Amino acid sequence: MKMRDVPKELQILRILRPRMNFTEDEESYYQYKEKGYEGEVTFDKWAEPLKDMIFLNDINLNTNNNHFQNDSLGISAGTLHIFEVKNFAGDYTIDKEGKWHSPKGNIVKNPHLQLEKAETLMNQLVKNMGWRINVEPHLVFVHPEFHLYNVPAHLPIIYPTQLVRFREKLLERCSKPTRSEVQLGDRLLSLLIEEMPYTSVPDYTYDRLRKGIVCKGCGVFYGSFHKTFQCGFCGGRESCSEAVIRSINEFKMLFSDNKVTTARIHDWCNVVKDERTIRRVLNENFELKGFAKSAFYF
Repeated sequence: MKMRDVPKELQILRILRPRMNFTEDEESYYQYKEKGYEGEVTFDKWAEPLKDMIFLNDINLNTNNNHFQNDSLGISAGTLHIFEVKNFAGDYTIDKEGKWHSPKGNIVKNPHLQLEKAETLMNQLVKNMGWRINVEPHLVFVHPEFHLYNVPAHLPIIYPTQLVRFREKLLERCSKPTRSEVQLGDRLLSLLIEEMPYTSVPDYTYDRLRKGIVCKGCGVFYGSFHKTFQCGFCGGRESCSEAVIRSINEFKMLFSDNKVTTARIHDWCNVVKDERTIRRVLNENFELKGFAKSAFYF
């Protein structure tokens, strides 16, 4: 019912990374976000056989002024499943105080607390909407090399080695969605809020970013342009229009308040020396508004 999109924060980080020098902390955060998204995509592939379950992915909701985010919700057979997906790798431990530690011994955010919050607020939300449905939480670890030590028995954890059996159990329980379950999914969709503001994107300005067009395959800047683009690093090919449109969309995502003009995009793309090529791509794919120096595309 709701497909998964690449989070806007991760999209911005992907655009910025080749155009500026990330600090060690910024690079670490970027890798963390990529790994998390990779785990969610792995979960989506795992969930494909659950054809009768209504899925809503990347959920942001608010109830009683409390915001909560969830990787996936699944509705089937009178149960609303909350799936919190983690892509941790290595040996993690839980200490006597309930704190989670990474393989290097660092304290990490307790994912079960996040799941508990989502469960509590989801129960409140469906009750306030007048629905009677069982809410069932699952903390799903998808990386095959993950293990957790000193685990309390009550935690609703699904380990990588249990994923196949867990899916089989869900398949046994699943049934064709009822009218009420479809209505619940539609109602939850109508309540979704925008992605929460993020503060971990590095500060950037137009002047400080490297200009050019990066290869869509490997992220290395194209060195030259001859009718088409060919990456000197991975050998990937791309048409001029495709590469320029992608770069325009990247510019718009980074600088949403700036007008898209021929001169600005010509400077942004850099490697395309003839401004007429940029104007042609803009005219063919975007709408022109205004005249002369005040003209811009949207």
